[in-house]
Amino acid sequence: MRFFARCGFRVAPALGMATLAAMLATGFGGCAVTPGASGPRAAAAAGAAPWAAATSTYQWNDYASDLVARNAVGQFPAFRTFAYMNLAINNAIVLAAAQGLEPDGAAAGAAAGVLVHLFPKDAEATTARLQRETAALGAQPRSRFQSGVEIGRKTAADVVALIQTDRASAPWSGTLPTGEDKWSSRAQPPQPPGGPHFGNMRTFFLTTGADFRAPPPPPYASDAFREQVRKVREVSDTRTNQQVRVAQYWENLTGSFAAGAWNAQARSAMAERGFDEPTTARTLATIHMVGFDAVVACHDSKYAYWVPRPTQADPKITLPISVPNFPSYPSNHACISGAIGLAMDALLPNTGGVYEKMSRQAGDSRVYAGIHYPMDLDSGYDIARKVSARALQVGVPKDKPFMPQGR
Repeated sequence: MRFFARCGFRVAPALGMATLAAMLATGFGGCAVTPGASGPRAAAAAGAAPWAAATSTYQWNDYASDLVARNAVGQFPAFRTFAYMNLAINNAIVLAAAQGLEPDGAAAGAAAGVLVHLFPKDAEATTARLQRETAALGAQPRSRFQSGVEIGRKTAADVVALIQTDRASAPWSGTLPTGEDKWSSRAQPPQPPGGPHFGNMRTFFLTTGADFRAPPPPPYASDAFREQVRKVREVSDTRTNQQVRVAQYWENLTGSFAAGAWNAQARSAMAERGFDEPTTARTLATIHMVGFDAVVACHDSKYAYWVPRPTQADPKITLPISVPNFPSYPSNHACISGAIGLAMDALLPNTGGVYEKMSRQAGDSRVYAGIHYPMDLDSGYDIARKVSARALQVGVPKDKPFMPQGR
């Protein structure tokens, strides 16, 4: 089977994504990857050290990760948080540069403004954090920093207006389809489907979530669909300890979720390469808006077809992780991690495709877990390629604020 032909990764669930990237870069489990100039040697060449990346953009992304984890917001609100916060940071830095101001105050003011809106219970702590950052400076630097903060606050207000109209909280007015060929919730107690309206949310680079809708899956009673079920059952019956660990590693149900994990990986990679603050902000904004658009595109397809999970088609399939409460086709991990991995390889120099390889393992983990069919990965990766390509085509400009392209 195609997904068995790849590397036999040995990944413990406790390993961080930076560790996983390092293991991929050095080659393990029979897979050698040559990412080019990266790691400590790249940091030395760039004159930067990853532990010394003390810019506002880095620090406020780290703080956002803490807020996401502390509030246990869930996978998709986490992607939304990082996308809008980094959009605000990028736009504020662009506007500050046009006025000859340094970027750090603009980044801090923008990040704080968005996070106060998204995490109102932590508003006092977030405001106090910004005040401490300002107070720590001498009089003259403090004045310049405060001027940047004011630009950041105004930019944050514009981005908050976008947040309030992105349809994330729109009620779902659809109905649950019935029949053995349609997904149904197995959650106990019964719960409504997860994110059925996500496909209608406003996008950043796409026109709508339906731009790259996956093709229809094979009919439920067809030989082609039965073959998909058989492949998942074969994995279930022969699942190795390594496959269990990979499945559990990529489950991402705790901490700052997949969005935060990719954020940390991107920040580490940029620090090693000596990116300046404007480039860091623009890159993070692009990566997280790509991830957000992939969420929207994937859910548009999921609720267009309502494909049942493999365990509905064959109850004898066993599971080492829980089953998400939404339809199977296509795979979110293939869509989202796939799009982010491709974007990171395109935006970061000399990666050797290591982030796409990471995203492929994220997709494979879902088949190892018994919660997705191979066809879910194929369609998810296709969406990932199209979303990342569109984002790179549209681009986030260096000299003017970026505004969402979607309706």
